[in-house]
Amino acid sequence: MSCGPETIDVAVPTHESGSVLDETLERLARAERASSVAVSRLIVVDDESDDDTRAIGRAAADANGWEPVVMSRPSTLPQAREIAIERVETEWFLFLDDDVRLSETYLADATEAVAPAVGAVQGRKTTSASRNTDWVRRRARRGGTHATLLRREAIEGMLYPDDLLVLEDEYTRRYVEDNGFLWIFNHQARFDHASQERHPIGWQEGYLGGKYGLSQFHTVALNVPFSLAEGRSPIPHAKRALGWVAGRAHRRAASIGENGGSNP
Repeated sequence: MSCGPETIDVAVPTHESGSVLDETLERLARAERASSVAVSRLIVVDDESDDDTRAIGRAAADANGWEPVVMSRPSTLPQAREIAIERVETEWFLFLDDDVRLSETYLADATEAVAPAVGAVQGRKTTSASRNTDWVRRRARRGGTHATLLRREAIEGMLYPDDLLVLEDEYTRRYVEDNGFLWIFNHQARFDHASQERHPIGWQEGYLGGKYGLSQFHTVALNVPFSLAEGRSPIPHAKRALGWVAGRAHRRAASIGENGGSNP
């Protein structure tokens, strides 16, 4: 029997999303109506958009009976997530990217996977064509927060490093697991992603992955020949691999310093 929540807050970090947010929230409303889960509050943390992002959030909340919590703050994506977490009041909440379209059964499928030991349930993009088992194995290399149900207790006290501008999703996953909870990769819960391509592959992602141990070198390095084999430019992947080496060197140097100059 599912231990899923009856009510959830939904947290949407966003920036200049007027062209995509309305559909995202409409699909959220459909998923709510098709499930036994009620959305209590819509928490929108907006990085000072100049378009109608905040107005769209308030209008959707009013139309669907959600309490609107709409803020405009200068913030990176990790900072916006921290701000949103501070305002969550329900035991479980949904991180929802502003360009994600939930399937009608998403909330029902995600909450069905909730159990006492579970701290997060991550869904799968509908565009993924691989076998379910292959997707779970590949996806487990990096957690995602596109449309992820999170237990508030599992991320209590979590603060992102100040320079972590990408890979905060994997940082969140590891925090949940280190806190003793399970992170579930649920291939039954599906969503579409109208990606805004805001986080291109490159040196920064590699550097942060190496510095904070959020990715493995063989994973980022193998993407260089894979991209060539698929007829794509290998340059972004090569930059990411070089960034990883630099980040790893920084991590090692910091570790040696903390150990008084001795090898870690």
